[in-house]
Amino acid sequence: MKPFERWETEEVKLTFGIKQLDTLPALDEWMSAEEPIDDFEREVLLRNHRAFRRKANLWNEDEIKFFFISRIITLVDFNKEDVYSTFSQRTLEASVRDVNNKEVKLRGRVEFLVALGEQKPRQPFFFLHEYKPQFKSTSNDPVGQLLIAMVATQSLNEHPRPMYGAYVVGQYWRFVLLENKEFAIGKTFDAAEEEDLFKIFSILRRSKVYIEKEVAELML
Repeated sequence: MKPFERWETEEVKLTFGIKQLDTLPALDEWMSAEEPIDDFEREVLLRNHRAFRRKANLWNEDEIKFFFISRIITLVDFNKEDVYSTFSQRTLEASVRDVNNKEVKLRGRVEFLVALGEQKPRQPFFFLHEYKPQFKSTSNDPVGQLLIAMVATQSLNEHPRPMYGAYVVGQYWRFVLLENKEFAIGKTFDAAEEEDLFKIFSILRRSKVYIEKEVAELML
């Protein structure tokens, strides 16, 4: 059983019949997010932005994660008591049929996800993957790793729905949407640029809106 971190984008596409498109309507809607940011949130984002611009090239993987990304995630607040929560370094397992209708067992660790549950993740909604420094040499394929986690999750969800995710390499963020057998990747946002950082926050806030809607439908 190959772990998530060893999957590459082309392999995921060929194994499970996944097709990459230039865009998808659901991705366009997601990327058009213009969620309101209050004064407190703006000040926190600006303070994080100043620190990030000074130290982004000096921080290692964990420092990017704890001193920058986690503060943005905390500000969005992907938690609702007794309903859904944020999880980190959790393992997902699933069995998925490949293009030849052969069962493929998938198992891997996910850096960050939002899912139903408080102690154990169920029904994941959103993934955030990678925290690699920009100039760190790596042979890993962040898109492939994110995509295989999404494919695994599709088989676990009770109802078909788009899967939302993002991957981060240094200061650069890209958002990915998988819907049925098609996926698309949004434009690159540079978190070292103030305007892009606000846009990243807005898209993450829109993700929470989607999660709230999905949760409401699941609770019916």
